[in-house]
Amino acid sequence: MSEIFTLQQLAQLQRNFVRRKIQINLEQTKYKVIDEVVQILDWKTTPSEFECHIFWKDTYVTDEEYRRLLPYQRINHFPGSYMLGKKNELCRNLNKMRKQYPQDYDFYPKTWHLPYQSEELRNKQGTGIFIIKPEANCQGRGIFLTKKLDPFLDKHYVVQEYISNPYLIDGLKFDLRIYVMLKSITPLKIFMYQEGLARFSTKKYVKPQKKNLSSVTMHLTNYAINKRSKDFVFNNDTNKDDVGHKRSLSSVFKYLKEQGHDVDQLISQIKSVIVKTIQSVQPDLSHLYRSQQHNVDGIEQCFELFGFDILLDSNLKPWLLEVNHTPSFSTDTPLDKIIKKNLILDTLILLDIRNKPKKNYLDQKRAPTFQRPQKLSQDEKEKQINQFTIFENKHLNGYIRVYPDENLQYYEQFMPPKQKEKEQTIIIQQQLEFTKQPDKILKLQTESKPPLAKIPKRLSTNKSFTELDGQTIQQLTLRTVAPQTRTPSQQRPFSSIAVVNRPMSAVRKPLYGNQHQNLNQSSNQQKLIYPPPIEQPPKPVFKMLQIKTFSFQKIENTQKNE
Repeated sequence: MSEIFTLQQLAQLQRNFVRRKIQINLEQTKYKVIDEVVQILDWKTTPSEFECHIFWKDTYVTDEEYRRLLPYQRINHFPGSYMLGKKNELCRNLNKMRKQYPQDYDFYPKTWHLPYQSEELRNKQGTGIFIIKPEANCQGRGIFLTKKLDPFLDKHYVVQEYISNPYLIDGLKFDLRIYVMLKSITPLKIFMYQEGLARFSTKKYVKPQKKNLSSVTMHLTNYAINKRSKDFVFNNDTNKDDVGHKRSLSSVFKYLKEQGHDVDQLISQIKSVIVKTIQSVQPDLSHLYRSQQHNVDGIEQCFELFGFDILLDSNLKPWLLEVNHTPSFSTDTPLDKIIKKNLILDTLILLDIRNKPKKNYLDQKRAPTFQRPQKLSQDEKEKQINQFTIFENKHLNGYIRVYPDENLQYYEQFMPPKQKEKEQTIIIQQQLEFTKQPDKILKLQTESKPPLAKIPKRLSTNKSFTELDGQTIQQLTLRTVAPQTRTPSQQRPFSSIAVVNRPMSAVRKPLYGNQHQNLNQSSNQQKLIYPPPIEQPPKPVFKMLQIKTFSFQKIENTQKNE
C-alpha cells in the first residue's frame, strides 16, 4: 500500500500553501463544507461577479456564462462536461471508441441507447438480465432490473447488461466512488484523489432471479437509496473506517491486500479506465474550451471534479458504471466530512490562484490606450509549463498524477493527432499509394504539359472613346461571355446588357438642346450607360390668345337701331 494513504495519514498531512487575498463566489452552491475550506485558506466570499477570482457552482455551465468570465477568473466546470455526466452521452462516446479499439475499451458494460438502438437490442432480448436507467437522473432514481425489453424499446432509456458476478465483502455488493480532478483539457492534465468512498448495499447479495429483481437495496449500491433502509449502518467513528455500509476507499484496498490480491495492479487498471474515459470526450471538450477561451496565455480558466463509480467483479476487474459531473459534497457522517473537506482543500491548493492576473487586467483597463496582451513565444510557453509541473509536483498532497505519466506513449494512440501530424500522415499515405501504381508514374513522365495560352494585351486606358468605338465587350474586358439560352418568358427586362457586339455609341447625350453641358469634361470621363436613355418627345407649347372685350351698352344700341 505504498501509493495510497490511509484516512488518518491523509487527515494529518501538513499542507503548504501561501495565504493570498482571494475572493470566491459561492452563490450557486449549497454545500457548507466548501465555505469551511475557504476559511482555512483565509479567502473571502463575495456575491460580486466582477471582484471574485473563482466561481463554484453545482450545475452545468452554459456557453453564455462561460463567455461572461473575465480573463483572470476561473470556474469549476468545463463547457460540454455533460458529455461525461449524462448517461446517454457517455454511452455514445464510449461505444464510438469501442468500435475503434475493442480490446482497450472493454471496461464498460455493453450499453444501448433507446430508442435509437432498439432494433439492435431487440435481438438481445431473453439472453440475460438488463439494468435500465433514465438518461439524466442521478442518485439511483428511476433505475430498475428487467428481462423483458419490449415495453421500453420506444422510450428514452439507457440499457446496460447487468454484471451478475460482483466481488462481495461480507456478502454485500459494493462500488467505489473515486474522485478525479480534470485540471486542464489542453494540454490534458488528470489527477486522482488517493481517498474515496466505498458504498455497500444493505441486503445480502443473491444472483438475480424473477423473485428478487425488484429488490433495489440488494442490486443497487447508491447511498441515496440504501440510507433509507432500516438495515443501514452509519459510520460514526473515523478511526474505524472499515465498518458500516459506507467505508473509506483505503479500507477496501487494505482488505483486498489482506486477501492476497494485487492492489497495485488494480490501481493501475483504475487509472487506465479514468484516462481512457476522459480521452473519449477530449476532442469535443477541447474544441468548446478553445473556441470560447479568452486570449490569455498561462491561465487555466476551467477545472472540474468528477465522481467515477467503479464496480469490481469476482475476477477483480474494474467496470465503469457512470460518471458524476457534480458529485455530492454533503457531510452526513464524520467519514464524509474528513474525506470531502480534504479533497476540496487539496483541489484549491493545486489550482495556485494568484492576484497578479487580476491586477494586470485592471491596469490594462485603466490605461489611456488599450494595449493587446502580447502572446508568449514557444520557448516561454515551455518554460511556463515546466513551472506549472514543478508546482503541481510539490503540492499534490492527497492527489496522484494520472495523466501524463509513465504510460504516456500508450495513451497517445487514443488522442486525436495534431494538425501538422495529420497533414504529414496524409502526405505520406498519398506517397505510398502513388508508389504502388507505376503505370501512373510512367504516364506523367511521358505526357508533356500543354503550352500556355498567350494573354492578350489589355487596351490602354489612355485611349479615347472614339478609338474604342466598335470594340466588343469581350475585347474590352478580356473575358469570355457565355452564350445565354433563355426562353422569351425568361428574358430579363434589360436584355440589351448581354449583347456582345454593341458599338460604343451609347454615350450619354443631352436630352434637350438647352441642357447645360460641362465643356471641361473630356470624352474619356463620360460614363457608358446600358441601355441608352430613351428620347422623350418635346413638351407641347401653349400660346396666349387675346380675348376681345365687349360691353352690354353696345349690345343695347345695336338692338335699337334695328
